[in-house]
Amino acid sequence: MTAAQALEMLMVWTPFLAEGFLWNILVSIAAMAIGTPIGIVLARLRLAGSRTGAWLTHAARLPPTFVLIFYFAYILPREISLAGVEIHFAAWLKAALALAVAVIGFVSDNALSSLRHLRRGERIEALYFLPAWTTYFVIIVMASSTASVIGVPEIVYRANTVIAATGEAGATLWVYSYAMLWFLLFCWPLSCLMSRIRDRLEGRGNEADAKASHHGAPHHGASQHGAPQHGASQS
Repeated sequence: MTAAQALEMLMVWTPFLAEGFLWNILVSIAAMAIGTPIGIVLARLRLAGSRTGAWLTHAARLPPTFVLIFYFAYILPREISLAGVEIHFAAWLKAALALAVAVIGFVSDNALSSLRHLRRGERIEALYFLPAWTTYFVIIVMASSTASVIGVPEIVYRANTVIAATGEAGATLWVYSYAMLWFLLFCWPLSCLMSRIRDRLEGRGNEADAKASHHGAPHHGASQHGAPQHGASQS
């Protein structure tokens, strides 16, 4: 397959693949929407000294997402009935639940750090949670491609469909590279934006340190505490 043929083929299939990437975004947003409030609740429990909150956070960090996707796919029924209301567990929702477990652990750790900064009156340092959370969303978007293994029609799943439809072995590299480009064009600008926001927050934190030092009042700023770290074990 020549480059010209490959480009023509990719243009024909672009709407099909673009729709698949929307599924990646949907699964990722759902995972963040499910995991974030639960993680914040656990962070508040840990701030209050709860061992249960610390244990649940630790448990959320451990299981591999790929394994959880299969677990939820086979354990959760396709639908359940609650008080006469049918609740459907579509494959995309099961994938979102699996990804949400990792989100819970991440948010619990970073929200705890942010809450501690707020308790000390360090508002600028507490804001590090926002770029950290957005950066983790980017990670979840990339991880959402694992949803293809349980039949979610996201971009990798559809890339395999395109390869099978063309019937040419030479199409494999082109199609997968094109799918990877979608992730790159979405994630890279967002990551760069978050990096700039972090730099600005650090600058504001350093300015606050300088002003506090000038007035003789010690301020525990960004230069000392830094951004919240993923995976930090805090209880």
